[in-house]
Amino acid sequence: MAAGGADRVFAFPGGGSNLEVIEELGARGIEVVVARSEGGAAFMAATYGELTGRPAALLVGLGPGVANVVNGLAHALLDQSPLVLISDRLTDDELATTGHQVLDHRALLAPVTKWQETLSAANAAAAISRAFVEAAAEPHGPVHLELPRDVAAAVAVVAALPAPAASKEPDTAALAAGANALAHARRPLLLVGDEAAGVQQAELVALAERLRAPVLASYKGKGVFPEDHPLWCGIVTNAAIEADLLGVADLLLAVGLDPIELLPRPWTAAAPVLALRAHGETAPGYRPAWLAEGDVAGLVTELSSLVGETASGWTPAEIGGRRQELLTALRIPAPGSLSAVEIVEAVLAEAPASATVTVDAGAHMFAATWFWRSTLPRRFLISNGLATMGYAVPAAVAAALARPDEPVIAFTGDGGFLLHGAELETAARLGVKILVVVLNDASLSLIRIKQEDKRYRRLAVDFSLTSLAQVGPALGAAGSCVSGADDLRAAVREALAGPGSAVVEVRLAGSEYRELQRVIRGGGTVSELAPVRA
Repeated sequence: MAAGGADRVFAFPGGGSNLEVIEELGARGIEVVVARSEGGAAFMAATYGELTGRPAALLVGLGPGVANVVNGLAHALLDQSPLVLISDRLTDDELATTGHQVLDHRALLAPVTKWQETLSAANAAAAISRAFVEAAAEPHGPVHLELPRDVAAAVAVVAALPAPAASKEPDTAALAAGANALAHARRPLLLVGDEAAGVQQAELVALAERLRAPVLASYKGKGVFPEDHPLWCGIVTNAAIEADLLGVADLLLAVGLDPIELLPRPWTAAAPVLALRAHGETAPGYRPAWLAEGDVAGLVTELSSLVGETASGWTPAEIGGRRQELLTALRIPAPGSLSAVEIVEAVLAEAPASATVTVDAGAHMFAATWFWRSTLPRRFLISNGLATMGYAVPAAVAAALARPDEPVIAFTGDGGFLLHGAELETAARLGVKILVVVLNDASLSLIRIKQEDKRYRRLAVDFSLTSLAQVGPALGAAGSCVSGADDLRAAVREALAGPGSAVVEVRLAGSEYRELQRVIRGGGTVSELAPVRA
């Protein structure tokens, strides 16, 4: 594990083979980060692996430990985060004599892992080495090693790590053909996804400027292209709000855009797609006319060398106007309450550009993705492939460990916060600092909206209004509750300047959520989608 680059292991340990592993990790100087749950530990490991670029290690007990980690592994698989899970297991003799805590771990985890192996004294060295290679191979994801408790203390032969797999040679013919089409496009559009995070930002900006093309980014691609640049035009998720813009394009350049980042609906844009991808994809997605697979940064460099001056007909005024039209359509008021957009913008006004933001699933996600301005890659973290609640707080803890000198802010709703908000104690114990902004409307708002759309009764979607700010001090963090923009900005300033973590709870009505979702995901043009204002 040390040879594989693990400097930290995230854990919620059991009492079997985990104990031998923890003892040896301590002897090797590898920090064991104990989380408050297996799920929290899994989100931390997935995020840490995503930010460091090398597989993170995760340690859990048998039976319930493995069962509790499934959601975090599903996130790591669908969001392509490199992770090595090591789980405890009963001995063969114990499996033959008891049913207590017995689950078929490998069968349970097969749908959410890339590769699995049960360790023995004979295969451990090779299997552990392979695990780190498999987790780091494209597409990144989780792998699983079972460690029976009678094997843990056995002596294994030390083996060198296998050589990394060679990068796939790009299809130069497809790249050249796509570059030729791009050079003659009158209205090209650049789509940036998660796989483009390793591209040099200056090179991507130069390419966009040479094409004079507006740029849309996926949720996880935010910041790969700086969102304060005049060519930035919004978000791409295969939703209705960007359909007009995609519809007038005559060629789409998709850089590192995985179909898993898009909504599960047919791709309707008629323009041909030139896709630069790190790996192939079983999902049909946008069906590129030209596909070049390999190192995305290298593909961008090669494409840049092939594309000179273009025939683009976009003007700065048109691009700026379309961007403003999209953002204006999303500024939906919430009478008597701050809107989610206003909350995000108030926090943004106080945060430095280097801040890392983690975002939970929920209705507030729309405001965060569109109105948080990311100017650096991997500074906007979200569970996009799985889109699970409960991600933001443990992900923020991992981000603070990976970037101890930079601010980390988590946006979550009341539902997501109460799933894994206990990881605030982990932050306090480790001495890392995060700011958690909780948008509290005491409801599962996104589900409620779908319920109302079906004309069903409002049932099973509301909670009691809980004072979530008080959770902060109970777990070693400061806490405050606000309702106005000025108070929110003051609370954020104080939290960012303070010595430790903080929870800032914002009470809001959420009355704009329905219209916000309709504008983004409903049918029709942007003008037709513009909200009706009472």
